Amino acid sequence: MKILEVKNLKISFRTNSGRVQAVRGIDFTVNEGETLAIVGESGSGKSVTARAILGILAGNAIVDSGEILFDGQDLLKIAEDDFHRIRGEKISMIFQDPLSSLNPIIKIGKQLTEAMLLKNKSVRRKSKKEHTNLLKLISETFEKSGIVCAKTDDGKLNFDDITALSNAVEFSRRENLVKKEAALERLKLALHILEDDTELKKRSIDGFFRSVTNTINELKTFLTTGKDSIVYTFESSVKSQLSRLYGAKKHNSAEIKKYGKAKKKYYNRIEFGMTVNYTVQEPSLIDLSEVRKNLTLIVTRLGESLKADIANESGVDYTEKATDIIGLLKELEEASGNIVTKSIAKERAIKIMGEVGIPSPEIRYNQYPFEFSGGMRQRIVIATALVANPKLLICDEPTTALDVTIQAQILELINELKATRNISVIFITHDLGVVAQMADRVAVMYAGKIVESGTAEDIFYEPRHPYTWALLSSMPDTDTKGDLEAIPGTPPNMIYPPKGDAFAPRNKYALAIDFEQMPPLISVSDTHSVASWLVHPDAPKVDPPLVVSERIARMMALQNPDNANINDGNGGENE
Repeated sequence: MKILEVKNLKISFRTNSGRVQAVRGIDFTVNEGETLAIVGESGSGKSVTARAILGILAGNAIVDSGEILFDGQDLLKIAEDDFHRIRGEKISMIFQDPLSSLNPIIKIGKQLTEAMLLKNKSVRRKSKKEHTNLLKLISETFEKSGIVCAKTDDGKLNFDDITALSNAVEFSRRENLVKKEAALERLKLALHILEDDTELKKRSIDGFFRSVTNTINELKTFLTTGKDSIVYTFESSVKSQLSRLYGAKKHNSAEIKKYGKAKKKYYNRIEFGMTVNYTVQEPSLIDLSEVRKNLTLIVTRLGESLKADIANESGVDYTEKATDIIGLLKELEEASGNIVTKSIAKERAIKIMGEVGIPSPEIRYNQYPFEFSGGMRQRIVIATALVANPKLLICDEPTTALDVTIQAQILELINELKATRNISVIFITHDLGVVAQMADRVAVMYAGKIVESGTAEDIFYEPRHPYTWALLSSMPDTDTKGDLEAIPGTPPNMIYPPKGDAFAPRNKYALAIDFEQMPPLISVSDTHSVASWLVHPDAPKVDPPLVVSERIARMMALQNPDNANINDGNGGENE
């Protein structure tokens, strides 16, 4: 069962030098109880992807496109006010350096319990507010519809007889259906304006979209148990694109002026015989056609969603919806009254400290981070991530700052916790040796794209991409003799990503097409995909480097010591 699905994710960053395309359209899934390892050099987009999932991207980040579906909900369309229900509680993250993750002047116990106490307070406050608002909406619906609902002795609505609430839900949904049909007509007009240059110039598009947004916002006030993310994010999405549209002229003008000055200075230096060891970056211009395309996409997606809602309304079971609302009311009431005291938080913290292998947790609870070793500090960071019992744990190179012996202990601990708690793990690393111990599936990233993905067996025993070969070649093992093979060259400048395969300039096996056209992900088996023209049926046959073949043969020999026999360094069997 899929717990996380990432679709066509593209992320870039605004910088003074231009727009850095950090993630360039990646797709992957994480299944329940599974470990997905994301591997690649620094700057390949691994950590950016993780931070996007957790909703903690830097302020200059732009999510250009894509979806991050967690339990069927698109995380990219959740407001920050609502993200607290997911971040830390359902998705947690372990960062690289434990020392920078912990406050050196606050005791470990307080750092473990602080989040529990603050989160509990926030959840109770928000649940109480949502409970009050839902009851108010139900009362308003009864009043507007004229439907009579029984009341308890203290004057509260009585839902023991669900018929009245079921009728109120039907009234609310039918009223909302009329609003949806009206909104759909407004969206059709919006599409017409966006497609017609004459209309675009003639109208005040900002004022028009404000009126469209007002119409859409009316759809939020009806009896339901959840928010429609497309409806709720329409206003913010449109505002973002309109600000780009109206700011484009000023921005582009400033960029062109800045580029002209830089170019003049560049040629003046050459003219006077001065050393010039840089190039002038092209101006970072806002593409108005892209803004219009994005607005069209926002409008189209909402229109398609409303059409589907209208079509499906005839099959709605109003009694079932009323039962769901009662369930939600009880859930909110319970959450608002679920108090976590300091003593309860301390008890939980000490218990989880024991789970992650901290000796004498009752004593350690009152100690400072500097009183712990590097491995113990990392265990505390893991405990902090697991306090809320998340479904998904993201490990961003959690063993980088540790020595080899402690690394092995931390990796073993993560595997044990994964098994006992049945959590899913995304493990980010540049070390394929770590991946071998951790992963069920592997995604190899380079220059913001996934270049190879498959099971751990696919990647280690049948690697097909030259970049994966290069990573395996540079990984030491107990039989390594002499110098390791370094990957030649450097990663590309992602302000100006290459036209074709980004790895081509560093790849001695590159074909002519690699420099001209980006390869798609080609399936080589049901579980194994490779973004390389070398796996295309028409490509010449290329074998992995000798060092990779030898390594694969050694790994297979370790897996099957009775059957494997290495005789010539190429992994072949004796005849």
